[in-house]
Amino acid sequence: MWERIIQAVFPDRCLICGVYGQLFCMTCALTCPRYTGDLPDVMVDEVVVQYAYTGHIRRLILLLKYAGRRRIASALATYMPAVYVGRRVCYVAIPAAPVRVAQRGYDQAVLLAHALAQRHHGYVSTQLIRVRDTPTQAKLNKHARQRNVAGAFCWQGPTVHDPIVL
Repeated sequence: MWERIIQAVFPDRCLICGVYGQLFCMTCALTCPRYTGDLPDVMVDEVVVQYAYTGHIRRLILLLKYAGRRRIASALATYMPAVYVGRRVCYVAIPAAPVRVAQRGYDQAVLLAHALAQRHHGYVSTQLIRVRDTPTQAKLNKHARQRNVAGAFCWQGPTVHDPIVL
């Protein structure tokens, strides 16, 4: 109820172009380049990457991570398609380091996982846990990023039999 009242008085504006209606409008989303690079070589059944981490997408993610703009998670989820259509899906956030969660007051990956689960009628699991802290990834190259997170996470709890989206 409060959200509708707030939106009536202070409607959302696109954070990119300023048009009223959404935090990230369809027009701006359509201008975002699709990811066309190499897919990571990881031990999973399928890897899907929607957008390149550049331009509008990069700006929105940085606002979500560093500017306290939590509602951007739902705006981004709007343009992320269901990977497994018609199937129940488990969304798993790769947990941020506790010190960064404490600094921000939230974990942006958890917000995005919940937004995707709500949008695509899935559920969120918190069974992936961080077992060691890692330095920030922001200024590392691909190989340094891989070394940085090696062994930093483990699955704790029962096996999930539904498809998992990280």
